[in-house]
Amino acid sequence: MNLCELDETKTISDLRKKTVISSDGLKIGRIIDVVFTADCKLHSFIIGGSRWEEIREQLGRIEDIDPVVPVEAIQKVKEVILLNIPKEKLLNFTEESAIPDEAFTYSDLKRKKIFDKREHKFGKIINLIFAPTGEPAFIIGGTVFEELTESLGIKDNIDLFLPLTNIHEVIDKRIRLNKPIDELKLSADNKPMDEEAHRKYLNSLKSEQKLDAHILRRKQIEGNRDFTLVH
Repeated sequence: MNLCELDETKTISDLRKKTVISSDGLKIGRIIDVVFTADCKLHSFIIGGSRWEEIREQLGRIEDIDPVVPVEAIQKVKEVILLNIPKEKLLNFTEESAIPDEAFTYSDLKRKKIFDKREHKFGKIINLIFAPTGEPAFIIGGTVFEELTESLGIKDNIDLFLPLTNIHEVIDKRIRLNKPIDELKLSADNKPMDEEAHRKYLNSLKSEQKLDAHILRRKQIEGNRDFTLVH
């Protein structure tokens, strides 16, 4: 399942800055995490209160009442995130039926190592992006790209843009892809996109379609990684 159509490409950081408002006009909070099903499909968003409320919840001073917003409950994403259901209809994260069995949160997935179909370890998730069609994809950073940049004659650091359709399964501490890394078309014909080209590519997608995996060029400033593209 995908998010509703967006006016332009959004990162999870962009969405976290927006206030979530129910259909009855009540402020629910802001997105603090994303829930994916066991087969890595977008399921819902976990909503947190103010920073002070979150601290009090962690200290056990108040009940943990983080609501879960199903992806189909999001009607519009503009200056705010508007829901099509009232606040009273939202389940809390602690309720048994709020999320499906064996689901994963985005926070969980970021801690797992990624392997291709041939068990070649090559990186970890570093960001989550939503195309204007609402389709989600991960940004992957990892050491496999050192070999790839050498083979392509590229010296810049690069990342992998990975649609969720390329994920086969999530088991224990690993995420396994449904293809070997060399079958993702990451060749000289699929040249790395810089920040501007990548955004133009995503913003050109006006109807739902299969996203393609491709590589992204990441800038470096004074020896430090520049994550402008994905953060």
